[in-house]
Amino acid sequence: MTRITYGPRIDYGHCNGCTRCYELCPMDIFGWDEAKKRPTVDYPEECTLCCVCEIVCPEIAVDVRFPLHTIVDFGIPPKKVY
Repeated sequence: MTRITYGPRIDYGHCNGCTRCYELCPMDIFGWDEAKKRPTVDYPEECTLCCVCEIVCPEIAVDVRFPLHTIVDFGIPPKKVY
């Protein structure tokens, strides 16, 4: 099984369980953990990197990571870590 290293990551320390990423993702890659009342990333390999989940998150709890080849091809500068 290949480990997917790109796509959305959820910071559960900031996630308030609003369901926006789960409901608005056009590729339906999120699942919902009913017991914990929070989204899960169930199908990261289907992510098209549209960043809708990252944009609609009111808590800035979602971070979409791009594959290395996309970063190099498009010349995306690395994120600054403070």
